[in-house]
Amino acid sequence: MKRLNLGCGPDYRKGWVNVDIRKDIKADIVHNLNKFPYPFKEDEFDITLISHTLEHLDYPERVLKEVVKICKSGAKLIVEVPHAFSYANATDMQHRRNFTENSFTRKHIMQYGLGALRLRKKVFLYPVNKWKKYIPLKRVLKIFFNGIYDNLLFEFKIEKEK
Repeated sequence: MKRLNLGCGPDYRKGWVNVDIRKDIKADIVHNLNKFPYPFKEDEFDITLISHTLEHLDYPERVLKEVVKICKSGAKLIVEVPHAFSYANATDMQHRRNFTENSFTRKHIMQYGLGALRLRKKVFLYPVNKWKKYIPLKRVLKIFFNGIYDNLLFEFKIEKEK
């Protein structure tokens, strides 16, 4: 099973192919994820992780198309991003894109030509402020208060047409 960690940052994972743009951190491959194509063969990976990277890139939909290309049919794609209304997202000047729980609806996936992606799981994560998961009526309160959500995790299965 071949695993890819795109935009690994300091999260170097043993047994994975770790890719990052920075030369000052441990990565197996140094590559700018805004440059296409990626230095991999088609249908090479079984699992791809993109954790806190997609929001930094110019064209997330192009990145996801490239991931579909380099992953095998049946592969798992895990994407973790800060919620658009999180404090971390609002205060990081390097974030170029925002994501909410509705960013990967089937309509959006098809609109961006990503029909091979099948959303399997969507989870709200609270790595810092675990107490936030107990706030009632978050869907209503998010309209009035930033910072109710921290991160989002999306898990996809890649199903390519044969």
